[in-house]
Amino acid sequence: MDRVFSTRIDESTAELLDRLARTQRIPKKRIVEDAIRLYGETLQCEPDPFDRSFGAWRPPEPAPELHERMRATFEQSMQRRRR
Repeated sequence: MDRVFSTRIDESTAELLDRLARTQRIPKKRIVEDAIRLYGETLQCEPDPFDRSFGAWRPPEPAPELHERMRATFEQSMQRRRR
């Protein structure tokens, strides 16, 4: 299913898009899709940019160990306050 998006482009780019569509006899949609796909390939973009960032938040240790360590630190802190 196609998705609708809106963007502003300068007049010269709009004219170039019209001219390309007319001379090549292809829809503007295809020109835009091909241009974006080609630009993405030149940048070597991943299909999903979140794939790169999901590992950034993962702790170096498993969650139960992290919880125990944090709880022990908290308990030590509370013991100091009680003295």
